[in-house]
Amino acid sequence: MVELIQFPNLETTKQFLEASRDAVFIIFDEKIEYVNDRAVKLLGFSEASEIIGKWSCEFIFQDDKNVQYRPAGKNTPFRYELKLRRRDGSTVDVETQISIIEWGEKPSSLVFSRDITERKLFEAKLDAIHKHAVKINKIENPEELVKSTIEILKRELGFDIVEFGFVEGDSVSYTTINGHRTIREIPINGIGITVRAINTGEAQLVHDARKEQDFTSSQIISDPVILSMLCVPIKVNDTVIGIINIESERLNAFDENDKKLLETLAEHVASSFTIILEKEKLMKSLRELGDLNRELDEYTYIVSHDLKAPLRSIQAFSEFLLEETITKLNDDEKDYLGKIIGASKRMTELIEDLLLLSRVNRKFLDVELVDLNEIIKEIEADLQSLITEKKAKVLNNGLPKIKGHRVWLKQIFSNLINNGLKFNESSAPTIHLAFEEHYDYYIFNVKDNGIGIKEEDYENIFKLFQRLDPQNKYLGTGAGLTICKKIVESYGGRIWVESRHGLGSTFYFSIPKNVYNEGAPGHSPIMEEHVQQEILE
Repeated sequence: MVELIQFPNLETTKQFLEASRDAVFIIFDEKIEYVNDRAVKLLGFSEASEIIGKWSCEFIFQDDKNVQYRPAGKNTPFRYELKLRRRDGSTVDVETQISIIEWGEKPSSLVFSRDITERKLFEAKLDAIHKHAVKINKIENPEELVKSTIEILKRELGFDIVEFGFVEGDSVSYTTINGHRTIREIPINGIGITVRAINTGEAQLVHDARKEQDFTSSQIISDPVILSMLCVPIKVNDTVIGIINIESERLNAFDENDKKLLETLAEHVASSFTIILEKEKLMKSLRELGDLNRELDEYTYIVSHDLKAPLRSIQAFSEFLLEETITKLNDDEKDYLGKIIGASKRMTELIEDLLLLSRVNRKFLDVELVDLNEIIKEIEADLQSLITEKKAKVLNNGLPKIKGHRVWLKQIFSNLINNGLKFNESSAPTIHLAFEEHYDYYIFNVKDNGIGIKEEDYENIFKLFQRLDPQNKYLGTGAGLTICKKIVESYGGRIWVESRHGLGSTFYFSIPKNVYNEGAPGHSPIMEEHVQQEILE
């Protein structure tokens, strides 16, 4: 049972409804029984009699007719947004509330409708601004940002006279007026509505410029008589970096909604401008990095040529001197010459390792499909004398073909196999090579039965020139694992070790299946996540 809203006196009720700020309709059996004066004007008629008695559906826009119905048994007011058809055929957006009342002893619908045309227009413009924000966030330079913003101000927001300026030092320079490039500077220590907006950091809404003491005539090409204006500053970190001006020859041309729209637009422009500046800084840093890389290439050449040559001379002359005078030298003198020769050899090896480390990640190598089994055969041939001397075995049950840089993949396996043989005091040194294939990456492992590594040294072994052998019992520079780490990480992979001191070590490293032909291989977030899980397990 629907409970009807009852009014004590019909005439008093009419007086109340006439005073309403909304358009009011009373409908019985889908026919209009009563309208107030605002409803008459809303629909574009002169008299209420022109509406009363007509079917209500005549005034509801075709697509919105379904909203006149109400679920049975409900008397709670319903709110709708719909369009009403006016006398001239145009439509008006309204927000409508419907209640059931007793009107002349008949259950009728009491309808309040409020014109929301301005609100809908504001929402449409605000939506256009937010879409514009997505667009300008991809813009690469300030000129395009200004041009795009001028376009939305004129095309989407409907403003005719538009200015866009940047604050530069003690003045604001207008580089764009009405979409045309021009130059006009205004000192910001003088007077003017624009100057006031910049100095206060607050938007300035002027309904009648004639009443403003700070107002100065516009310098726009057509030189119209400006009566209304709205100046909105563009701020980055509370610093005004620019200004958007809209002007009109009409009084009261702009309102608070326009102010809100332009303030929102200014925020998006400021955000985009910040992105552009950050991109420019990044590009500058990349250019500087490129310069540094070129300088590093030159430095690498100097190291290679100017340091290695004297070392070769020291080594060669020391060996020659030792050979020629070996019968004339005492044991101490022979030992001194031997140490000179050994030191020069180690220095040459250090230089070679540094040069190798500097070349990792450089874009002078092409990605290719590498057969790792062939790589291992080459490494075994290179280390044949050490393998024979130690009576060692390198066991390989078969490795895959993968995309990568042949020289760097060989370097990884060569360093790990060499370490497994070198740091090994077993009577039968053995190296096992294996791999696991995952969705988008491989995990390789190189296992040895050598001297092992203490857990507290797991991280230290990958540091440059970090040696865990203070007595220098084992030859080497301490750069091998650092080189392996840099190569693996350049592919977007990881390298780690599991070991028991005195019982051997297993080195694991991951390589993505998709390596791009840019020297520095592509990073694989999915792969890294799986590898991280592998470590945890």
